[in-house]
Amino acid sequence: MTTTATAVGARFGVVGRSTAERAVVESRPGQRWQFSTQWEMLELADGSLFFDSTYADHRVISAPPEALRFILRIIEDSRPTLEAVAEQVVGDRTPATVARIERLLSPLTKAGIVVPLRDEQRPGWADDALVERFSTQIEWLGTLSATPHGHWDYLARLRGASVAVIGLGGAGSLLALALAAAGVGRLTLVDGDTVEVSNLTRQVLYSPDQSGLSKADCLAERLERFSPYTQYMIRRQYVSSPEDVRDCVEGADFVAVCADAPRFTLNRWIDAVCKKSAVPYLGAFAGSVGPMYRPKSPGCFSCFEQQLRDELGGRHDMVVDALAAKRSWRYPAFVSGPLTVAHLMTTEIVLQLTGIAQPSSAGGVMRYQHPTTVVEPFPGHPACDCSATAGAAGMPS
Repeated sequence: MTTTATAVGARFGVVGRSTAERAVVESRPGQRWQFSTQWEMLELADGSLFFDSTYADHRVISAPPEALRFILRIIEDSRPTLEAVAEQVVGDRTPATVARIERLLSPLTKAGIVVPLRDEQRPGWADDALVERFSTQIEWLGTLSATPHGHWDYLARLRGASVAVIGLGGAGSLLALALAAAGVGRLTLVDGDTVEVSNLTRQVLYSPDQSGLSKADCLAERLERFSPYTQYMIRRQYVSSPEDVRDCVEGADFVAVCADAPRFTLNRWIDAVCKKSAVPYLGAFAGSVGPMYRPKSPGCFSCFEQQLRDELGGRHDMVVDALAAKRSWRYPAFVSGPLTVAHLMTTEIVLQLTGIAQPSSAGGVMRYQHPTTVVEPFPGHPACDCSATAGAAGMPS
């Protein structure tokens, strides 16, 4: 099929739900193009082109010129260069013709529907095996990137990141698995507890035949089989002092708090140590995830505790002392609880490590009361200094 250059330059409208537009990607000679895996093109019976997104979004071109329809079919079938498209559609590869095709596609490139072929920008460290393992995640990262190579930058940040997971029960073990799946380069697994059959309704990565064995060992063995792309450091210990916290988080870029003892005291230790080291952390506490501490930003466990102190008044310290003194307790639990916590924490940690977007728990608390989860603003507490210069906090007693 051949059409005129005038037809190639015809104007058309793209309508649909609001989607954040990207900067127009300039085509370089030899750059190949493809449909984003987030989008699927459907040719409807009324002649319109319907673009359906995996994120419940859509775009519609009601009356597309035949040249555009033909161009998009070529891109869908062969992921060509625009020079090759120009040759097939118009019969020449002149820069002027390529520029007209580029302008014709610009609403779709701005919407992230037509994107540069990502494999062409593969960095040297991304070998074939790694690309195959993380292929769908690379595509997902690409849908969030405003630049043609942003997905590789995001993956590189995950590959270079180190996360300490303190507590390997229901939420912590699932979180560690998810972070390994995401490609985090190093995980420090911290827990001194052993597997118990009574916990298996929510600690689903362990099995009855592992009863009495170290959670850290059992989880590390499973994760090593699951993903060789992550380095696993095992610490078979309870966190019983600020010094333990400091040892466990040494070298970490992020700390995930999934342990529940010693209650309140552990969170105080982690808050102080991470502030002194300028290391972000996120934990689940009292039916919520967050707030995430980020150096020089408001929102941390101390803020959270200050709010409780305002509510409880003089009884606050007595409540904390009583909680710390209580050595055993049971509380109702269901498998969806740790699944929800792990899901929320995984997304928040990946956003923080990559810089894709600000996590919801940075300046917010994500409360999960099944079957709903809500995000409440959490601007910090005026009595807390967490937004001050990092490194000023002292070691708690």
